[in-house]
Amino acid sequence: MFRLLWHHSVRQWARSLALLTGILVAVSSFVVLTATTESSKLTVTGTIAKNRGAYDVLVRPGKAVQDLEKAEGLIRPNSLSDIYGGITFDQLDAVRRAPGTDVAAPLAMLGHQREQGGVYIDLAEVVPKGTRGTFDLDRVWEYDGGLSSVVQKRRTVFITPHHLEVRPGALVRGESPDGTTHDIRGSRYFEVLPSGERREVCKGGLVAEEHATMLRPAVDCLSWSGYTDLKPVVGDGKYGPDTGLYIQFPRSQLIAGIDPEAEARLFGLDEAVTQGRYLSPKAPTTLTARPNEQPTMSVPALRSARGAKDLRLSTVLTPRGEDRPLLRKRYEVGTLKPHQPTEKAALDSLYPQPTTPVTYDRATDGTLRPRTVERPENVETVLPLDGRDTWFRELRPPSEEQSWGVPVPRIVGTFDPERLPEHDAASRVPLGTYGEPALSGADEHSRKLLDGKALRPASSPTSYIQQPPSTLVSIETVRWLADNNHLSYRQNLAPISAIRVRVAGVTGADEVSRERVRVTAEEIRDRTGLHVDIVLGSSPVAQTVVLPAGENGRPELRLTEWWSKKNVATQIINASDTKSLILLTLVLVVCTLFVANASAAAVRARRGELGLLAAVGWQRPHLFTIVLGELLLLGAVAGLLGTGVAWGAGHLLGIDVPPGRALLAVPAALAVAALSGAVPAWLAARVHPVTALRPAVTTGRRTRTFAGITGMALTGAARARGRTLLGITAVATAAAATLLLIAATTTFRGTLAGSLLGETVSLQVRTTDIAAVATMIILSTIAVGDVIYLGVQDRAAEFALLRAVGWHERTTTRLVLLEGAFIGLLGSLTGTLLGAGAALWLAPDDATAALLPPAAAVITAGTALSALASLVPVLIQRRRPTARLLAEAA
Repeated sequence: MFRLLWHHSVRQWARSLALLTGILVAVSSFVVLTATTESSKLTVTGTIAKNRGAYDVLVRPGKAVQDLEKAEGLIRPNSLSDIYGGITFDQLDAVRRAPGTDVAAPLAMLGHQREQGGVYIDLAEVVPKGTRGTFDLDRVWEYDGGLSSVVQKRRTVFITPHHLEVRPGALVRGESPDGTTHDIRGSRYFEVLPSGERREVCKGGLVAEEHATMLRPAVDCLSWSGYTDLKPVVGDGKYGPDTGLYIQFPRSQLIAGIDPEAEARLFGLDEAVTQGRYLSPKAPTTLTARPNEQPTMSVPALRSARGAKDLRLSTVLTPRGEDRPLLRKRYEVGTLKPHQPTEKAALDSLYPQPTTPVTYDRATDGTLRPRTVERPENVETVLPLDGRDTWFRELRPPSEEQSWGVPVPRIVGTFDPERLPEHDAASRVPLGTYGEPALSGADEHSRKLLDGKALRPASSPTSYIQQPPSTLVSIETVRWLADNNHLSYRQNLAPISAIRVRVAGVTGADEVSRERVRVTAEEIRDRTGLHVDIVLGSSPVAQTVVLPAGENGRPELRLTEWWSKKNVATQIINASDTKSLILLTLVLVVCTLFVANASAAAVRARRGELGLLAAVGWQRPHLFTIVLGELLLLGAVAGLLGTGVAWGAGHLLGIDVPPGRALLAVPAALAVAALSGAVPAWLAARVHPVTALRPAVTTGRRTRTFAGITGMALTGAARARGRTLLGITAVATAAAATLLLIAATTTFRGTLAGSLLGETVSLQVRTTDIAAVATMIILSTIAVGDVIYLGVQDRAAEFALLRAVGWHERTTTRLVLLEGAFIGLLGSLTGTLLGAGAALWLAPDDATAALLPPAAAVITAGTALSALASLVPVLIQRRRPTARLLAEAA
């Protein structure tokens, strides 16, 4: 049996060589790719292991978990700023006692505090000294990247070189933000002329300002010489020159309680102090205590040096009756420092107001649309001007049941959030302790509206983008506030919002570290009953948010917001293994299709021989064995050769292919030979002697005639449907893999990886993907060439007859090339549709247009390569004499 197999393989050396080459290329590529995949897996694991955020476990109250997190594992950036209480100090102690806890840093969000800001404009700097005149001050506030604006009422300013007398004015009824009314006495101003005559100026009484809590004079009265208050509250009532105009405005600060020591260990907050000193862990101390009065308590606070970056004030000062302004100045509110230096009170008494979290609707296209809430009218005056815009979160009232003490924050120092240590961008968790969110345009229209810049938080606590905490107090201050009912009811009972935990012995997202974190997280959950999340291995992932149009000019925007995706590291490791398995399987599929086609052709060529063997008494098992055995023999030889080829190719390419892995070529080759030869061998075993020995005869069936070279090419391709289908399948497999690789690499700029961490890993292991896809392209091209070669062999007499009747070589060449192009076109179209469907399923929305250019390129390349593969069989056929081919056909 073995001698028969060997003799037939040698006698049909051309076909045997083609089968041997196909198996050799496939198994050697398979071995080299498996070695590269193993190296890539190590790269994936190593890359992920090096990526670690500031903390590993996040502990929160169960009510803090939003719907999107429950359904999709997504956490909104700065979502910790939306949690107000829910964890007790006893639960904090339990977390700290849990085995494996290295650092447990509590975070207690207290709420938003109104702060009075201001801008000072000195007229002495813009008008000559002694000028007398009236000026108009125009003020425009801008936020949302300049898309929203609020124009305030024009303010009138009067300045005189003469002395001013101030007399009591009429009582005016005013209304406080809480709706209560009270009477305010205004002032009357009299200009004292050199003659001694007194002339009343700055008439108009008191008026309401859009953002102020108190009434103010309708005209600001200034004097180069000073003024006298005829009914002083303190002192003699005499004041010197006053040429300055003060523009007041409120802005909000988010106040949070921290453990200074734990925060220093976790984030290095103590290293970010820019002025003054770091926060003390001590509780508030008494400043004043009069009999029968509540004492004033000094609350040490650490203040962020960076305020709201997206709120600007533009001022224009113009002389009354003129068009040319004297002054144009723009102020970035976030850069304005508090009036009081450090070690002074910078805020009013501490009455923080919590807010509710933003809720969302998920649209059918995958985008998120934040829901708006109703804005009460009686709170507008205590908010910044942007607080009059659309509300996305409710503002809860401060506590009204304080039992003892009046807490007054005292700024002891400032810190710069941008000085905090940067963690790897791919693994940082944007759950927001101090980082400021920045949303970019998700489509060209939105990017154009934003002028290519990011949308950042302004000052209002009710706007969409959540502010990071900007004023920090100690956790002992939080304990004091809760004990004395200075917080809301829930906060007084359980004031801590979240606990960030770093686990001891964790070096990254490697398997050992992940297990340590899991054990600690489960222990914390069992001890506290709180919601515990493992954030180790989490990574930012882009979400498209449709922000509704605002009330002050901002149109609807489509924005990209980076949320946190939990457990990304484990998903990437699993996905990497799956991807490698799929790519290697596809390589073997293409190779098996190629060998199966050649095997089927070999069986057809030996049809008469197999029929004769059956006629002389060979049983079906023997026929099956002789056909499959020939392929297995070629597979064994190809496997042995592939071992050496794989080792040598790995050495040239710098890939570590150990001898043990190189020997995988032998079983891989045998497997490919067995799979590809099973069906042809089964068909050979079922051959009937009479049918096999009978010469082919035309049945007289009516045929459909196609005109022209194109019609003949289509007829030729359709004549051997099974063989053509194999070629189409091979091309489609390579085309689908190629389009997916192009989409992940360029079209979607890595967003198919799903997260920044996934993109980081994808960039490092993409060489393996390219090598696998390139191998598939090569094998599919060879497969098409083999399909065309076998077709040309079967139709050798037909081509010889065409040449004999006068067909030019160029015409027959074009006929064969069209057949190859048809197979390539159909296969490329099929593969492109499959690859595009997979890419669109994984990609972000509105990506169809981005896929069109690479899809067209894949179809064009697949068609061209298939046509080129057809050129080799044509050249071989040309070398065979026409007379000999006609004689063989006769």
